[in-house]
Amino acid sequence: MRKLVAYIAISLDGKIADAEGGVGWLDTINHPKDEDYGYSAFIETIDTTVMGNATYQQVLGFDMPFPYKEQKNYVLTRNRNLKEDEYATFITSDHAKRLKEIKQEQGKDIWLIGGGEVNTLCLKASLLDEMIVHFMPFIVGKGIPIFSDAQLMQNLELTSSKVYSSGVMELRYKVNYR
Repeated sequence: MRKLVAYIAISLDGKIADAEGGVGWLDTINHPKDEDYGYSAFIETIDTTVMGNATYQQVLGFDMPFPYKEQKNYVLTRNRNLKEDEYATFITSDHAKRLKEIKQEQGKDIWLIGGGEVNTLCLKASLLDEMIVHFMPFIVGKGIPIFSDAQLMQNLELTSSKVYSSGVMELRYKVNYR
């Protein structure tokens, strides 16, 4: 079975975006020119992405071509008026059930891009298999948390860690469901 893997950047105070949903704060970190934090290797392990509609709209708004043209992209939304476009298939109901079906399909692993509500849905439905979290040396303050449910509790098993010269710390976790 394919794994659903969250590969995500997060501030030290647990935010994946600022209060407006922006990720411009990531550009303020002094990244070495040739460091991609394992992204190139990771992208080779996946052929599918899953994200919420707010995240999808944000990606479409980036000043660059759509970065996931080589992948099958699913967007989870409650808006039943959205139809498949050139980049994505919209899943408008039974999100967890549909993701379980996608995990059963043949293929490489699936990248859970986010945001917080989709991350929470996947964790609550026991769909998330692994988390690759890049803790950025930055405090966002008000913003969007990695998980939208403050009551959520889950055991994780650390499988590896790495510290980069920029101060970014990568922690890889296996999700252990009870």
